[in-house]
Amino acid sequence: MKSPSAMTAIRQAMTAISFLLVLYTAGVVLAGSLFIIRSGEATSFLQSIPQAPRNPWTVFVSCFVLCAGLTWLVLNISRSDKSGVLMLAGFKILLACLIIWNLNLSCRSLLLLVFSDILYTMREFTLKPMVTMGSVLTILYLFCSYEVITPMIPMVSTEAYFNVFEHSTSSLLSFGLSVLESANLLLFIAFMCVFLLDMHQEKQNIEQELNMVHRVNEDLKHYAAMTEQIAETRERKRLAREIHDTLGHALTGIAAGIDATLAIMDKNPEQARNQLHLVRQVVSEGIGDVRASLQKLRPGALEQRGLKGALEKMIGEFESVTGMDIELEYQAESLDFDKYKEDVCFRLVQESVTNARRHGAATKVSVYFAIRDGILIIRVRDNGTGAGTIQYGYGLTQMEESISSIGGRIRFDGSSGFVTEAKIPLGKGEYKDECDPR
Repeated sequence: MKSPSAMTAIRQAMTAISFLLVLYTAGVVLAGSLFIIRSGEATSFLQSIPQAPRNPWTVFVSCFVLCAGLTWLVLNISRSDKSGVLMLAGFKILLACLIIWNLNLSCRSLLLLVFSDILYTMREFTLKPMVTMGSVLTILYLFCSYEVITPMIPMVSTEAYFNVFEHSTSSLLSFGLSVLESANLLLFIAFMCVFLLDMHQEKQNIEQELNMVHRVNEDLKHYAAMTEQIAETRERKRLAREIHDTLGHALTGIAAGIDATLAIMDKNPEQARNQLHLVRQVVSEGIGDVRASLQKLRPGALEQRGLKGALEKMIGEFESVTGMDIELEYQAESLDFDKYKEDVCFRLVQESVTNARRHGAATKVSVYFAIRDGILIIRVRDNGTGAGTIQYGYGLTQMEESISSIGGRIRFDGSSGFVTEAKIPLGKGEYKDECDPR
């Protein structure tokens, strides 16, 4: 936040008036002391005060040096870090107290300058340090009073030096002092008004920014919802095109082939048989196209039930349709995969079970999931015909590529039935240690 020009101007004016006030008071003390010496009233003056005064020249020079140092710190030193500001604030308070003490507790309004300067330099911080410094300065302002201190520590009142002059001169000097102190107090009040207005404006600006951020968040949420809706619409259109281009085409060909077969079945059975072979080929191609499209989708059961629940649902449905006996042994309860890896594992089991029925004519399948030494093991074994030589078609190739994409390895064995086994290394946070009985 940039320094407000009004506060800067008031602070500079307070600094100048405070400097004049200190020099004016110290000058009157010096002039009064010299007047007493020249007039030969030193003895009577000493008898009228509670203790011997300090050397007036020492008082004047020390006040000038201390006030010059304080003025320089106020106008030239500015630290942005909190510890530096607090340290400088303490040093300024110390200088102000030394000046007030040298002037026998006169010029208390010097603390108002220090207070204003502290508020000015700490306005970007939290409220707590400002309240702490304000409390310290308030206590000092009340404590640095001639009436409070003199019962404990005898001092010479500054008014005594004003009274040594003639009445008209003394009144004029007192009037000058009152003008300087009143001007300092008025500037302090003006500074506090501007400071509070600035704080209020800053609060309003923050509220406006928060409201703007809230509106932007709402707009982003609306935009995200629209984007999601557009994406869903595009996906529906893509699926509709794929179904139209693949499944629709295949079904049309199947219907046409069946009609042709029915037409020639009685007249030429051999030609009808050949026609059915063509229909079967079209069906196989259609199934392949549909499977390729579905591979791109995440099964709804995974979203609703998780990996284990999706596997149980898929196995139950497959058993009810095919009559196969499928056993699931799931020992990976602590598995915590991301969605893509869950998809790969689910598709692996789904494809393996489908192959067991389609290619191996299996009646029994066992599915094994377990975590062993930080590795997820997936094994699907069936009692089908197996394969002496494994030929990599689309399904096996797809499984191998999917497992490889997540850093795993897969092997196939067709020597006794058919076995598909994948080993997937697990990263940190993807599982908790489990004891595997195997």
